[in-house]
Amino acid sequence: MTLNRQVIFALFILALDAAYLHQALSLTFPFARGEPGPAFMPLILVVVLAIGALGVLVQELRGTPDPDDEVGGTFALRTLALIALTAGFVWAFEPLGYWIATAGYTFAVAWLFEQDRLGGVRAVLTSALIAAGITVSGWLFFAYLFELFLPAGRF
Repeated sequence: MTLNRQVIFALFILALDAAYLHQALSLTFPFARGEPGPAFMPLILVVVLAIGALGVLVQELRGTPDPDDEVGGTFALRTLALIALTAGFVWAFEPLGYWIATAGYTFAVAWLFEQDRLGGVRAVLTSALIAAGITVSGWLFFAYLFELFLPAGRF
């Protein structure tokens, strides 16, 4: 294993993840009072970031090439589009409501990744199915399982 950019970035993410975990543990522990509590999402994020960073480290230790490596500027453009979509989702969540914001966001993200693989109409149909599944299952998860309020939008 050489100390390339991927390894340095993964170690940096793990260090930030450890600091974030330290801060998240100071919040009320999830389900201590029967509800998710404020530490629920930060702890999930800690786990997801750790898995991702450790995955990069294992891949670099093995020395296996990533088959999903993209050529040229496609990776940067897709990354910027994903950041913009996520920022738009955060902004739109309250005024548009859960259903419209989530369906639009998940459709756009799915299409962003499916268009190269499937192309045209199949990418649109697949993205619509993915968006519908994630939106409905997310609503069931948060509204019914955790009995959380999801905004309906300002209409």
